[in-house]
Amino acid sequence: MSKFWKTKTMRVCAIAAMVLLLVYIFLIAGFHPTRPDNSQNGAHSSIMGDTLYCTVIMDSKIAPGTPALKFAYDLIRQFSINQRCKVETNVEKSSLRNWEDLADKLTDVIIFNSAKDTIPGAFKDYLVTSIPMENDYVCAMRYDDHAIIENVNFWITHIKPTAGYKKLYAKLHKTEKNGEVWNRPPSKDGISPYDALIKKYSETIGWDWRLLSALIYKESGFNSGIVSSMGAVGLMQVLQHIADAMGVENIYDPEQNIKAGCKILGKTHKKYLSQGMDEENALLFTLASYNAGEGRIQQCQKVAKAEGLNPNVWENVASVIPLMADGYDKNGVKVPPFRGGAQTMNYPARVMGQYEVYKNAVDE
Repeated sequence: MSKFWKTKTMRVCAIAAMVLLLVYIFLIAGFHPTRPDNSQNGAHSSIMGDTLYCTVIMDSKIAPGTPALKFAYDLIRQFSINQRCKVETNVEKSSLRNWEDLADKLTDVIIFNSAKDTIPGAFKDYLVTSIPMENDYVCAMRYDDHAIIENVNFWITHIKPTAGYKKLYAKLHKTEKNGEVWNRPPSKDGISPYDALIKKYSETIGWDWRLLSALIYKESGFNSGIVSSMGAVGLMQVLQHIADAMGVENIYDPEQNIKAGCKILGKTHKKYLSQGMDEENALLFTLASYNAGEGRIQQCQKVAKAEGLNPNVWENVASVIPLMADGYDKNGVKVPPFRGGAQTMNYPARVMGQYEVYKNAVDE
C-alpha cells in the first residue's frame, strides 16, 4: 500500500476519482443551492414559461409615483427574468376583493405590508405568506401552489444578499425626501448637469432651452430623484399616469422624464394657440397649466369670463384666482375651491424671472 502512494501517477488518479465521486454525490443527492427538491410532495419546482398574476396593495409608502413602487416593480421584473416566467402586475387599494381573487385563482400573488394589512380571517386557512422581501412586505400565495411558494421563497433568500439588490435599493431610496437642489450659479459653460438633454427636447417644442431650464429649476431644483407628496417624480415632476398616457415608460430616468414633460408642454401650448391666444399669453397659460393642471386653468378662464374679462389674457385670469379660494358660484358659473391659487398666480412670473437670469448669464 505504501508503494502505491509513493507512485505520483497513482496518487493523482486516486485524488481525481475522489473528487469525481464528491461531485457525483452533490449533483445526484441534491446538495446544491439551485432549487429545493420537491420530489417528496409531488410539486413541480419549475415555473418556467408560466404567467403569474400579481397584485401590489398600496399603502403610504407604496403608491403610484413613489420610489418604493418602482423598487417593487424592478424586483418583480428581476424575479421574472431569473425564474424565466412572465409576471403581470397591477397596483390596487386594499380590499376584500383582492383576497377573493387570490383564493379563486384569478391572482397568484399579493404583495402587501404585513404590519399595516393582514389576510382576512376567512382566507387564512387557504393562504400562506413568504419570508419578508423588505421590512414587513411579504407575498401571499395559495397554500397548495407549492411551485410558486418555493420559487418565491428561494428567490427572496438568494437575491437579498447580492450586490445587485443592495445597489438597486440604494438607488431608488436615496433621494425620496433628502435630495439636494442644484445651487451652482449659471455661467457661460452652462446651467445644470442636464443641459444636453434639455437642449435636445426643448427643440421638439420650439422653446429656448434656457426657458425649459428655468421651469425645471422651479419644479425640482434639478434634483432628478425627488418625489413630491402628490407622487410627481423627477426633474419635471411628472405624474405616472400622465407619463403613461404620453407613452413614456420610465419617468425615473432623467431623459425620459424631460421627454414626458416636454410632451405635456408641447400639447398644452398648441391647445392655447388654437384658442386664438397670442404667443405670449399662450406661453403664460402653458406655464400656469403645468403648475395647476389644464382643468383648473379652464375653471379660472370660466370665472374670468363670468367677471366680464377676456379669458384668453393671462393677466385677467390671474386677477380672478383669489375669488376662487373658497369656491366660486356667480353668474351661472360654479367651480370648487382653489386654495393653491396663490402659487399658480405667481408661477408663470417666477419661471419667466428665472429665464431672464439664465438669458443674461448663459449664451443661447
